[in-house]
Parts: sequence; structure tokens; C-alpha cells
Amino acid sequence: MKLLVLTRSPWDDTNSLGNTMTNFWAGWNSEDISNIYCRAAKPNNNVCQRYYSITEKELLRSIFKPSYLPGKTFIWNEYKENTNFEDKEAKYEEKLYSFFRKNSFVIAQWGQEFLWKIGKWNNSNLDQFLFNFKPDIIFASCFATSYPHKLLWYIKEKTNAKVVLFHADDYLTVDGLGGSTFAWVNRKIRAKRVTQSAKEADMNYCISHKQQEEYSLKLKKEMKLLYKGADFSKKSIYKRDNSGELIRIVYVGSILCGRWKTLGMLARQIKQINAIKPIFELLIYSQYQPSHEAVESMAIDGASHFMGKVPATQVPQVLNDADIVLHVESFDIKERLATRLSFSTKIVDCFHSGRCVFAIGWKEAASIDYLIKNDAALVATDEKSIVIQLDRIINNQDLIEEYAQKAWECGIRNHQIDKIQKGLYEDLVKLVKYN
Repeated sequence: MKLLVLTRSPWDDTNSLGNTMTNFWAGWNSEDISNIYCRAAKPNNNVCQRYYSITEKELLRSIFKPSYLPGKTFIWNEYKENTNFEDKEAKYEEKLYSFFRKNSFVIAQWGQEFLWKIGKWNNSNLDQFLFNFKPDIIFASCFATSYPHKLLWYIKEKTNAKVVLFHADDYLTVDGLGGSTFAWVNRKIRAKRVTQSAKEADMNYCISHKQQEEYSLKLKKEMKLLYKGADFSKKSIYKRDNSGELIRIVYVGSILCGRWKTLGMLARQIKQINAIKPIFELLIYSQYQPSHEAVESMAIDGASHFMGKVPATQVPQVLNDADIVLHVESFDIKERLATRLSFSTKIVDCFHSGRCVFAIGWKEAASIDYLIKNDAALVATDEKSIVIQLDRIINNQDLIEEYAQKAWECGIRNHQIDKIQKGLYEDLVKLVKYN
């Protein structure tokens, strides 16, 4: 069974989507897996070797030079060994995307869509790649923009492969998210495109139980649940032997989408507690460079420190050095609606660290709801309950060990990687065999 994974970004273990794809497909025969993506940056994983990339620079060139055909096939190990490449184009592309994320992002998206409409991406280069690989399954993370959906269905038409969509974010909600009229129109178009793709797909997976329930009703179609996994076969035991030292709370993840405000909320409460007697320290790691306002909110002398970026390979050790690992969601109304159905894959990393999980966020968020129902974390759903949970820890430090064990047991129940991969493989076999 041959699997084609379609992504917008390169398959890179250092970003959330790439890490999740590796989580699902690790162990797959490298001869039977390939990836098509739409960026200049290079992949970074140990699962897939066969790639086809299309860049917007190539699309632009094809407009002004009709004989030029965008798209490139490469085998990664051979390519990186035999090519003295520089990532100038990838760095420029990232700067451009970063700029547009902060300035007039909607207009930039429309320009991008127009480029994909008139650029010659659907050409003999792509057709030859598809003919040579002959996929049975196309697995795609559902897209926020229209052009990857067009690419998806072009691939389906050319190969007659089965289409499996993975819904990792909520792209059906249109109202209540704020922004300009242009942004609202963009969300409307996006929701229509996602609805069409989900209804035409042969199988749909959702990232959270809440999303699964809601999408099943909205789309009137079966939606299956697919969590990220980890290896929970080797029992992790946490003992707080350094009881005379500060209780170390560690956060590793995004500070965007208002999460820095939640981290600041926690830091302020720790500052008040530590002013009487030093008990906690909060260490914040993120790949994103915070604004001056965010730094002032999160990094408070005597309470917390912003530690900057940590390499992906070092994240497990950073989490293992903690007494408590932190998951946060935004309390801003717009961000609450945008993330309410999402399930952060970082939660599984927190479980796997074998440490107590402390979660702070809106109680209706899918991730917070999940942690409450599974009693897998100490949870605060507002600023007042942050104080309550910190006081609980101060008065009974055995809670740290108790909830470390509860988090691990939740991982065993719901996120054991071999069970997840086995179930996913069996679903795909049935799809190919019986349809």
C-alpha cells in the first residue's frame, strides 16, 4: 500500500505538523511513502525520502516564462549529499511569510491564491511524479487556504487514490473571530472549501472528540478520532526528591494566539506567592520571538524567565527536568473560538515526560475539556483558579507525584503509539481493500 502525504509546508520534525506526520507514519516502508509540499524549505525527518516540491517563486517564473515548468522531484538523501545548496530562497520565503502574517495577511493570501490560479503547477513534472509513484492513499492535513485543496483533487483525479483528510484545526467556524470584512469573506470561502473536501473525501479524521462530534453533525458524515501518540510501554516514575528547592514549572510551545497573556497571568500569581516565600519558578521556552509587551508580561523578576528557543531534540530533557509541565490556552474571546476544537499535540509530549501537567485555559476548549474529563492534569479555568491550584500544590506537594502518575496513565489509555499506528494502518487497508 503506497501512501502520498500532501502538506503545505515541508515535512519537518521541528514544526507541529511535521512532528505529527512522523508520529503517524514512523515505521512505514520508505519505498512506499512520498510527500508533496508547497514551499522552498527542505524536509527534516527520518520517515520519508521521496519528495515533490512546488515553490511560489517557480510559479511566478512560469507566468513570465511560458516554457518553464514548476515542480521538482528529489530523493532527500541523494539530494543533500550531491547538492551544495544554500537555503537563501527558504530564508527569504520565511521572512516574506512572517511579514505578511503581521501585515495585511488576508490580502497576501488572495495574492497567493491568484498566483496558484495562473501559475503552471498542474504540468507534466507533477504528472510524471504521480505516474511513477502510483499512490493508493492520499493523506492530507485539512488546509486553511484553497489552492492545496485544488492540488489535492488534481492528484486524486490523476491517480484515483483514496483521499483521507486529517482535521487538526477548526476551519468551519466563520463568525465571532473578529477581523476585517475581508477576513470574514476569507473564512467563508475557507469553510466552503473545507466542507466540499470533507464530504468528497473517502475518510475523515478529527484531532479531538469535541471536533469529531461537532463536525459529524455539521457535515453529516462519519468522522473518526486520531490522536498523536508516544511510547508509554516503559513506566515513568517521578519522585520529588529535591523538596528543598523551588518547584520548577516549565512551558515549551507557542506563545502566539494570546497564550503569552495566560503565561503572564500565571507569572503574576507566582510573583505574589514568591514575595512571601520563594516556592515556584516558571521557565518559558518558545521558538517564537516575543514582542516587547509579551516579554514584559511573561518574564517577571522573581517569578519567571523567557528562555528562548530550545532544539526539538532537547525538548524531552527540558520537560524531564521540570517538576510540573504546563499547557496553556488563550482566554481572549477571538482566540477561544479559533482554538476551541483543537487538541495540542504538545499535551502528549507532556504526558510522556512523566511529569505533573498543569493546564490553564477556557473550560470549553477541547484540550482543557479532555484533561478535566480524564483527570489527567491540575486545571485552572480562570485567574482565580490559578491561585487555587498553586495553593493546593503548596499545601500538598504529593499532588505533583499523584498527577504525574495520572498523566502517564492517560497516555497509556489513549495515546499508546503502537495502538494508534496499528489502528490507522487497519483503517487504510480496509479503505483500499473494500472500496
